[in-house]
Amino acid sequence: MIQTPVNPYMQMPVQAPSYNAVKIDVHNPSVNAPCPQAPVELPGPGYNTYSYPQAQLYSYPQAQVQPYYMPCPCPTAQTVPAVQNPQPEAPSPIVQAVPVVQAVPVIQQQNINAPAPQVTAPEPVKENTSQNVNVEVVPPQQVSPQVDINSFIAKLTNPDYEVQANAMEEIANMINTEPQKATELLDEKIINTLNTIMNVDSSKLEGPTPQQIAAREKIMKGEQVSDEDKKLASTITPMEQAERNKSYAMFTTAIMQKLFGEEVKKLTNTTVPLTELPGAAAIVEQLKNNPNPMVRTSAIEALSYIQQPEYKQDLNTLFSIAKNDQDKNVQEAAAAALNKLDQLK
Repeated sequence: MIQTPVNPYMQMPVQAPSYNAVKIDVHNPSVNAPCPQAPVELPGPGYNTYSYPQAQLYSYPQAQVQPYYMPCPCPTAQTVPAVQNPQPEAPSPIVQAVPVVQAVPVIQQQNINAPAPQVTAPEPVKENTSQNVNVEVVPPQQVSPQVDINSFIAKLTNPDYEVQANAMEEIANMINTEPQKATELLDEKIINTLNTIMNVDSSKLEGPTPQQIAAREKIMKGEQVSDEDKKLASTITPMEQAERNKSYAMFTTAIMQKLFGEEVKKLTNTTVPLTELPGAAAIVEQLKNNPNPMVRTSAIEALSYIQQPEYKQDLNTLFSIAKNDQDKNVQEAAAAALNKLDQLK
């Protein structure tokens, strides 16, 4: 961690060029959350779902039907004169009539009471099973988390302030470099732990000693100091570490808020109101009531990082109030935030 000199009048480390005590590099993260899905392999274009052979429903053999003729009446006998060899004409011959009957075809009547011929059902046609496609249903696999949230919470709740600071830097770097993976950090437990760091009561912790304050005054005035005084002036007390981590927590929360807002807008095409962003109320509380001007300055910068047109009215109110702060550094930070806010379209 970078050790910074402390303003004895603020009883906190002071950086001459900037009053941002946080070394988290804030960038605008871009969120890409593709959700690839494996294509379902379907049968080829020649596959027919209902490719069974079509057979005639009533395909039994038909019995041969004999033609039926209406019987005609039997012809009457006709009288035909018998043909005789010419004989010399005899006196008064007597000719006897002989009846001639024509042949009539014999008609056989079909027996309608005869048993019907047995009909053999056609053998069913077997389908070609080579065209059948077996679809195997694969149960969804459980996705293992990429981020160990419990490990981060253990670091953030560690009593060692340096361990807390390193954990917050790790979260910020993950959001900037691996936003898709960092979406798992958008957890209520993480946000609540960061809020706890912001609200720590540091008034009862050990602060800088009078010797430290004197050494820092000499350094700020540009006076020559010994190596021992330089080391004493650069030593950060527990109270100063707790206040520094409040700034770290606000910046880390702001980065997570931006990621959260982008994810919600990508899914629902809506903007989360400023008052509903996780941790926003805790940052505003630090801006209004924290006695340390360095923490109030960090709160302004954290809110300025998440600014967008939908938040313009709310942020303008907060920055306008902070512009009248009794500390000069807070006033300058508020003026810079208002200038940046005015550039939004």
